[in-house]
Amino acid sequence: MIPSAPKFRKVILLLKDKFSKDVEIPSTIRIEHEDCAMIITGDYVIITEDVDVNNIDVPSSIKGKIYQLKETDSYKLFKD
Repeated sequence: MIPSAPKFRKVILLLKDKFSKDVEIPSTIRIEHEDCAMIITGDYVIITEDVDVNNIDVPSSIKGKIYQLKETDSYKLFKD
């Protein structure tokens, strides 16, 4: 994970559904990340997760996802 980023037990993002036909009630897409770090920088939300490999010969790695802030409707953070 990014060393300086706050860590969370769970992050729920609601993204705006750009393919929705309903104008009055905009729909959202729910995305969940667990045991992750999240930062908001500029126009982006960056979420990173450790990929744990329980083998001493294989180093663990980090996977991340970048979302544009304008596509984000809301988010909810869960800490321990």
